[in-house]
Amino acid sequence: MLLCLSGSAAGFQLSGRLRFMAVDVSRMRIETARDASQTRRLRVLHFINSFEIGGTERQAVELLRRLDRERFEVRLAAIHWRGPLYEEIADLYPDLPQFPLTSFYNRNAWSQFRRLSELLRRERIDILHAHDFYSGLLGSAAGRAAGVRVIAAQRHLKLSDRRVHEWGTRLIHRLAHRVLVNSEAIRSHLLTTTNIAPEKIVVIYNGLRSAEAGPRSSHSVVHAELCRELNLPRESRLIGMVARLQPVKGHRYFIEAAAQVARELSDVHFVLVGDGPLRDEIVSQAVEAGIAERLHLLGDRADAARLVAGFDLSVLTSLHEGLPNAVLEAMAAGTPVVATRVGGTAELIRDGVTGWLVPPADPAALAGRIMRALQNEYESAEFAAAAQQQVGEQFCMSRMVSSVESLYDELMQ
Repeated sequence: MLLCLSGSAAGFQLSGRLRFMAVDVSRMRIETARDASQTRRLRVLHFINSFEIGGTERQAVELLRRLDRERFEVRLAAIHWRGPLYEEIADLYPDLPQFPLTSFYNRNAWSQFRRLSELLRRERIDILHAHDFYSGLLGSAAGRAAGVRVIAAQRHLKLSDRRVHEWGTRLIHRLAHRVLVNSEAIRSHLLTTTNIAPEKIVVIYNGLRSAEAGPRSSHSVVHAELCRELNLPRESRLIGMVARLQPVKGHRYFIEAAAQVARELSDVHFVLVGDGPLRDEIVSQAVEAGIAERLHLLGDRADAARLVAGFDLSVLTSLHEGLPNAVLEAMAAGTPVVATRVGGTAELIRDGVTGWLVPPADPAALAGRIMRALQNEYESAEFAAAAQQQVGEQFCMSRMVSSVESLYDELMQ
């Protein structure tokens, strides 16, 4: 079965026509013999929702830059081309087929399914690698119909609280040949909450650009630049969070904790990097909490990974996570981190060794850890140095790319 998503707030519904199509798709078997020469490069089509700024999109772009083109013939398609990250790879992938969806339950959805299936057959694609939910749902159905191996990535514990998203995720799990996750926490969650076959799940940790980017900008340099940008005294201390402004990131608890810290420390300012639907709500909450003049919203920033080097402390207040790039970037930059103990975050931070972990939705605990980090500079520096060494060893981009390439080879054997 396929899901439907209405363009309005009506949400997903089922279409009889698509249901019939999906039943046929679910009965199809992958042909094990290929008519193509075994010596040719494997043809891999990457399929993504869009190129907006986000962790999933950033990981996809970095992978697309680095895949070995002597071994793989890499193609790219999207549901929508929008977003600034496409500019970073436009020269490598100038031809970008689009399969725009407004709903999974109208004629257009059927048309896009047929177009994608035909492209996969015509171009003799070996593997379709889908990076997110909508591309995963359309891509896994079309891939099965076209006799193509499908890898569907899942970088979250839960897309939303809507049952239909849960249902759609389960359908992707059934149709895909491999489900690529970026933390052991997601793997464990899937094994305990779904009927997915364990052998389908592959764990490959995110790669980190800055782990291979050579010398990093020093804290003092970036901190001074940020203070100038925000028109603040240079001695101001900056507590920052890089996250899209949406409920799952827990900004409301960050603001509540910030208000507690602000009452104790007069030189502290709070910086939010990212944009999203909660922007106005966050501003209103800051006004009510009396910290509006000390809260700075920078919006989406292409230089977010560099900005964290200027923070005196990086915070992440997510209610659930896969493996947060924001935490990885902060650790790589040598910035102390306080984060909620959710999902794969606990795989990154060893509490009291490489940073601090606090319960989710607990602003009092968060404020306490922030205060401790700011008031114990030596301890914070020790934790930050240990964290920086850890991510440099375990999360380099070349390791991630090599693991994905090995997955492609394994899937075709």
